[in-house]
Amino acid sequence: MWQITPRAQRFVASIPILYRRPGEEEWLNAKVINVSESGVLFGPTALDAGASVEVMISPPSHVTSLATGKQVCQGAVVRVTDTGTAAARFDECRFILES
Repeated sequence: MWQITPRAQRFVASIPILYRRPGEEEWLNAKVINVSESGVLFGPTALDAGASVEVMISPPSHVTSLATGKQVCQGAVVRVTDTGTAAARFDECRFILES
C-alpha cells in the first residue's frame, strides 16, 4: 500500500545562501528562491543531482518549524535545472554560535 507524504509548505525568500560540497573549505554564494522546513531551492550553482551539499542559511522567521538564526545544514541535491538551480533536501541542521 502506498502512503503519500504531503510536501512541506514552501516560502518564497530572496535571501543569500552559501553552499559547498562537504570537505571543501570555500563557500560559494547563491540566492534562495524558496525554502521549507525540509529543504531549499537556490542558485545558480554547479551542483549535480545526487551530490552531497552543505548550505549556510539564516531562514526567515515565518518558515514553519525551521528555526531562525544562522545555521549550517547538510543534505543532498535532489534535482537541478538547466539554469543551475538546485533543490537540496535537509538531512541535518545545526546552529552556528557567533561570538
